[in-house]
Amino acid sequence: MRRKRLVFASHDPQAPPTYLLLNEFGEPVGRGQQPLNVEAPAVPTDVVLVVPGVDAVARWMRLPGRNDAQARAAAALLLEDGRALGDEALHLALGPPVVDGERLVVAVAAARMQGWLNLARLHGLEPTAVVPDHLLLPEPEDEEPVAAPAGGLLAVRGRRLAFAAEADLAPVLLDGRAPRLVDDPEAVERLWAQGAAQPAVDLLQGEFAPSDGRRLEPRMLVRAAVLAGLLLLSPIVLNVGQAVRLNLAADGAEAETARTASAVLPKGTAVNDPAGQTAAQLARMELAAGGGPAGLAAHLFRALSDIDQAQLESLTISDDGALRASISHVNYSDMELLGDALRRGEVAFREEGTRQEAGRIVSDIILGVRR
Repeated sequence: MRRKRLVFASHDPQAPPTYLLLNEFGEPVGRGQQPLNVEAPAVPTDVVLVVPGVDAVARWMRLPGRNDAQARAAAALLLEDGRALGDEALHLALGPPVVDGERLVVAVAAARMQGWLNLARLHGLEPTAVVPDHLLLPEPEDEEPVAAPAGGLLAVRGRRLAFAAEADLAPVLLDGRAPRLVDDPEAVERLWAQGAAQPAVDLLQGEFAPSDGRRLEPRMLVRAAVLAGLLLLSPIVLNVGQAVRLNLAADGAEAETARTASAVLPKGTAVNDPAGQTAAQLARMELAAGGGPAGLAAHLFRALSDIDQAQLESLTISDDGALRASISHVNYSDMELLGDALRRGEVAFREEGTRQEAGRIVSDIILGVRR
């Protein structure tokens, strides 16, 4: 087994980091302020850089995609919390898949991530993992969230829940519940040690993933070139194939198409272009029925951008392809504006319920249901 050195970066860039050293059995054996220059340890030691959770937004989301790259791209589309981090470029990291299909998604500003890594290297460290403090806390086995002091704030961890905030704000964010506070220093260290054994996420992913140092062999380059060529050709092949199928269908069954079009189109519509009119009507029906989660999310984001102080609180994809969202807004008329904007884009919209939270209105909506 290897030792671990937990290095805690402060939210204040002027404050020096601290460390907690764990022995081979995961027990705390040393602590203090992290020195600038560290000699290579005599015993193999992994460095876990623990970063402020207040700078790392954690959400659990249902993500399509067969691999992490696809899932990360889907999260980038669906995650609205980028606004909370300003206009900076985001770095997204994913937790492992779980049984019910939801995955942990953590968003941090890419510049902030780079700053943490620079801080570690300034102190002579090369982290083997980077973990936000609230996700270093072990997930509680019951429904009661647990909280521990972290860098002047409170790190809170619950079931599918993790955030860092001022101590007096934690109950507000937990809908009036008070977390179980662990403030004894030794007990807090044991929590960090327990979480370090199996962290919920490692931010060293994507562009920040460590290089394995392998060289690219010529056959790998040839394979990549072939795949890239096929990727460029595939839209052309698909479009040509689709055009051929449509032409054959139109030429071989013109009379049948006209009869079928009359049944599909709204009653009383004059049929003068059966194939075109049917395709347009089916496209409208598909969009109203769902249009794909990515398309629905794009319509929603576009409509929300025109409503002052409206924010997306949560977004999930139902098994039938519809989107369920919670919108925080100021005026009750905002949902009428949102509904009008979505319907103009022929997106089906239904408001499920409305409630008051922290002085704002929160409305639950569904997009993509059939009208």
